[in-house]
Amino acid sequence: MKTYHSTSLPAGQREAAPVPQKIARPRHHLRWAIIGIIILLTITNYLDRGNLSVAAPQIMQDLGISHAMMGVILSAFVWPYAIMNLPTGWAVDRFGVKLLLALAAGLWSLVAILTGFARSIGTFIGLRVALGISEAPLFPGALKATDTWFPDREKAAATSAYIAATQVGLALAPPLSTLLMAAYGWPMMFIIMGVIGFIALAGWLVLYREPDRHPWLHQDELRYIKAGQATAQEAADAPRVTVREWATLFRHPSVWYMVTGGFCLQYVFWFYIGWLPTYLQQAQGFTLNRAGWLSALPYIAGGVAVLIGGRFSDRLVMKGIDPFNARRFSIAGAALLTALAMFMTAMASGPALAVALLTLGMFTYSLSSGNYWTLAAEVVTTKKWVASIGSIQNFGGFLGGAFAPVVTGIVIDRFGGFVPALLLAGVMALISAAMYGIALRHRLPV
Repeated sequence: MKTYHSTSLPAGQREAAPVPQKIARPRHHLRWAIIGIIILLTITNYLDRGNLSVAAPQIMQDLGISHAMMGVILSAFVWPYAIMNLPTGWAVDRFGVKLLLALAAGLWSLVAILTGFARSIGTFIGLRVALGISEAPLFPGALKATDTWFPDREKAAATSAYIAATQVGLALAPPLSTLLMAAYGWPMMFIIMGVIGFIALAGWLVLYREPDRHPWLHQDELRYIKAGQATAQEAADAPRVTVREWATLFRHPSVWYMVTGGFCLQYVFWFYIGWLPTYLQQAQGFTLNRAGWLSALPYIAGGVAVLIGGRFSDRLVMKGIDPFNARRFSIAGAALLTALAMFMTAMASGPALAVALLTLGMFTYSLSSGNYWTLAAEVVTTKKWVASIGSIQNFGGFLGGAFAPVVTGIVIDRFGGFVPALLLAGVMALISAAMYGIALRHRLPV
């Protein structure tokens, strides 16, 4: 049975967190159905994020723009997404998961459909800004739902399930987008993606409720959930988060270590999202169709790795390791391995080896993904801050994501190739490993 402490409190003032009760797993699994609909939302979300990068070479050719300008177009999504993580995390804690995710899914699906009618660079940029704003509540909301619906021993596995869905969406985006573009053209490709999003929204509206209010939840499963939560607190009784209280979170150094670590980690991820198809075509000589299919391989490997990484840290928790340390060390180890993979990719001697190493890099990166979000639930002592901390960390992450496409495009134009861009991504992964593994040592005293 695990007992852990809030390590940010002075010696002599630390209090052990309540020890979860251990009861048998229930035969009912509604909590996993909740994860199922979050998975569907996540896949549609990431289809919309990844489809523009597939069309980027064709857009560059049609509009006659440089790599640097395409980097600006690709980053138009990420900047507003990063900024909106701050208020949306607070909004999820303040107004609830169901409302915020419903509004978000409806808006990002509408934006996808409207993108099919875009005919200018300015329109593309405006719609990508709107997409970034609309998609920001997804992970703070999913994290809040997971923290409410799962006992501590299952949280990383549950989180990893929908984080793995990000890789599924990214793996599906290149071949699916390529097929749709070949059959119907890029406008209809965007429209079909938006329709899929509205289908996922309908499922969310039907299925999601808070556990205490869900008419389909069996009492055995409810008891299992509540008994396994060390920080158990009734959602309905939780105090509402005020803006002033939320702002005080930035006083804690641990928050800034997470922001910095997330910045560097997500830089690597968005290097893949923004430039992988173009890298395969321009640096390795693959055709558009070939690059579309090969671009799926890293994300397939990543989807498997997300599940492995979450299960690994859950096993550490079951063995008595402090959940906070289990999550942060898992992230740091994955980031270190990713740095090595990126450095090796920069030195790859042929197309096959480059694809293999890029696939390895996404695999090692993805070992961190479920723990990245679960850490936000472990670094605080009360549930009311979970979405806020998760969104603040992700704000830092998507600042890195916003820089990655632009910086990569500038580096390619300036130095004439992808090798310096790959080396820079490796350095970013090393910095992230240091932030989570060395600098971040204390929970927040909130």
